[in-house]
Amino acid sequence: MENNERRVKDVIMRISGTALGSIPGFVIFFLGRAVDAPFQYLLFSRGWGVKALSTIGLHGNSTLLKEGPGAWGLGPVPTLLTGLYAVAAMRHFYWITFTNTYKWPFTQAAAIVLSNLWFDTFNTLSTIHAISSSSPVVAGSFIEALGWKQWAGVGLFVAGMLIETLAEESRKRFKNNPSNKGKIDDTGLWSIVRHPNYAGFTLWRSGASLATGSLGYSIGMYIFIISLFVFQAIPGLSGHMSQHYGEQWISYKKRVPYRLFPGIV
Repeated sequence: MENNERRVKDVIMRISGTALGSIPGFVIFFLGRAVDAPFQYLLFSRGWGVKALSTIGLHGNSTLLKEGPGAWGLGPVPTLLTGLYAVAAMRHFYWITFTNTYKWPFTQAAAIVLSNLWFDTFNTLSTIHAISSSSPVVAGSFIEALGWKQWAGVGLFVAGMLIETLAEESRKRFKNNPSNKGKIDDTGLWSIVRHPNYAGFTLWRSGASLATGSLGYSIGMYIFIISLFVFQAIPGLSGHMSQHYGEQWISYKKRVPYRLFPGIV
């Protein structure tokens, strides 16, 4: 892992400051995340998602997407997914405005926006395909219309959001304490795994994928996200931490051996 840390370049330009220190980046991040949920809604409601699936030979049915108790002219599962997208965007609004401690150049902010758009669009297309490939659910209420995959997905989504938020807020409080200057945060969640914020992201993204109704897709997305962190993001960040903290980082890794989930990875 030490050699891998030196080989993999950190994907984030870690320039201390706030997003407002780079107005174009802040604007594209805010606007890009703001249009995500409405765009996914249009994929559901206007038949755009069905057309996209048909271009790659997959089946989609616009009528089934609107059947059953939901909101905004959508059925229950598309309503749920659109709501999850909106919650994730609001979480990012809060993060970029109040929690973030780095400047975000335009290209870097645009990359984050596009990656979230990519994740959500794949979720939407998976939802459309799953609904179109299954029998309609007859239910009298929105709650009754959701199956175990949706409820399990919501549970993972909420847990992941809480873990990611708590990890980043506690780290910011730790760093804001003058007595902790030059120290690595090894308190709270950071004493359990080295990257609890990444663990939280993995959970809520996997939860949103499970809520689509496709178990195979959600497992694939989980593996994909874990791979991104294990082979790219974490080695890049670890290289940065090693250069910045030296022996303190080595000692921290010995005390906290797991990167994302205790006993697993």
